[in-house]
Amino acid sequence: MSLITLTFANGRNDFYNNPNALVSSPESRLNQRMLRDGAGKGTAVVKKACRFYSHDDVFILAEVADGFVAENMKASFGDKEVRVVSLESKYGRSAKKGMIVGMSVSGIDEEELPIGSTLNFELK
Repeated sequence: MSLITLTFANGRNDFYNNPNALVSSPESRLNQRMLRDGAGKGTAVVKKACRFYSHDDVFILAEVADGFVAENMKASFGDKEVRVVSLESKYGRSAKKGMIVGMSVSGIDEEELPIGSTLNFELK
């Protein structure tokens, strides 16, 4: 039996056609834990904020200080409400405490986010 046959199962994909098959990824496990433990709350500390040319959203490089942060979460910063449009991390679209993330947010300008400011996120 060759290595290709062992690796690709000779072209068969019976496992993936099974409706009872469960494929678990780090992102899916993090999302399940986010809904269970912290009720979808997290805190991120801003490292850098900028706006890319011809983009409406502000890109933030931040470190997750507590809890979890994911796409479509909302944060309050002063009197403004900030929404996460997209998030990039090691786990895809979710991040946990201690991770550095890049996120595009709407509802705030980059001049309003100084380095070291804290955003408190909630799943809404």
